[in-house]
Amino acid sequence: MNDQTVRLSDVPTEQEPKFRVRALHTASTVTVYQAYDPQIGLAAAREGRFPAAWKRDRMTWIIKPCS
Repeated sequence: MNDQTVRLSDVPTEQEPKFRVRALHTASTVTVYQAYDPQIGLAAAREGRFPAAWKRDRMTWIIKPCS
């Protein structure tokens, strides 16, 4: 690779990425945004916990949580 080589990361793009992780962090926590189907999200917001329809093994994680 020489100084003339253009990397894809150097080329500006007008297209939004297909996937994006949205998160906030502090020195001690990471809070990640996760979209849910309204059936699950609304019930979780209302009850303060996930409903029976939510299945932990159906989630796709970039980093699997420790359990």
